[in-house]
Amino acid sequence: MIKQRRMIRVMVMVVGIFLVCGAGCFFLFEPSVKGFPVPRTGVVLGTPDGLNIKTRLVSETDGPGLLYAARIRQAGWEVVDREGLTAWYQKDGRLVELTTFDDELLLEPAERAGIEQ
Repeated sequence: MIKQRRMIRVMVMVVGIFLVCGAGCFFLFEPSVKGFPVPRTGVVLGTPDGLNIKTRLVSETDGPGLLYAARIRQAGWEVVDREGLTAWYQKDGRLVELTTFDDELLLEPAERAGIEQ
């Protein structure tokens, strides 16, 4: 009886953790440039061509972090090309350029970056 209660508590905690993580994945990001998800937890600095966002979800060496990369894939964006710090994503014929630095990202429409649609 005691083992069964403990097992139920563990299962409830596991399900709760998954629900919180899943909700966080949706509510931590919002669509921005051409519907591409951007973090809500960062400081947004507008540029003439796109967005410059200061956030801890990206790095220069790893690109978008695990949570951010999962949200990008969940939103339907696919990596078209990658060169150095920059990756180009495509969805429904729309292209965006994501450049990641340490704790900072730059998001621009791809036609501004010289990529032909």
